[in-house]
Amino acid sequence: MNAFTLVSGILGITANVIIYQQKSGKRVLIYKLISDIIWAYHYYTLNAYSGMAVAIVGIFREIVFLTRPKKKTSKIWLVIFICIALICAFYTWKGIISLLPATASVLSVISFWKANPTLTRIIAYPISACMLTYDIVYNSYTGTINELLTLVSST
Repeated sequence: MNAFTLVSGILGITANVIIYQQKSGKRVLIYKLISDIIWAYHYYTLNAYSGMAVAIVGIFREIVFLTRPKKKTSKIWLVIFICIALICAFYTWKGIISLLPATASVLSVISFWKANPTLTRIIAYPISACMLTYDIVYNSYTGTINELLTLVSST
C-alpha cells in the first residue's frame, strides 16, 4: 500500500466516523459526500474499480439528494441510482466480488433517499458487511478498519 492509499484511507475513516454522529439528514449527506470523494480516490489507488465506481455514483447521489426540494422525494432518483449501481457492477466486473459494492450502493441509495439518520444507522450494517468483504479481498487495510469502525459508530 502506498502513502496516498494510506492517507486517503485515514481521511475516509475520519469522514465516515463523523457521518454516524450527525443528527440531521442533511449533515449526514454532506459528510457522506466528503467520504465518497475520498473513498473513490482510495479505491482508484488500489485498482479496485467496482468500489471506485460506486463511490463516484455516490458523489452524484449526494449532490442530487442535497439539492432536491425538501417536500419532493421523487422515486425516479431512487430508481436511477439503483440502476446506475448495477450498471457499474457490470462494467467493472471482476467476478462475484463486483456485486458487493453495488449491493452496498443500492442500500445506501435507499438509506440516503429517505434522509432518516436512524434508518441510515440500521442499514449501515449490511452495507459495511459488503464493503468489509470487498476491502479484505482488495487488501484495503484502512477500508477494513473503516468498516469495523462504522459498525461500532452506527450503533
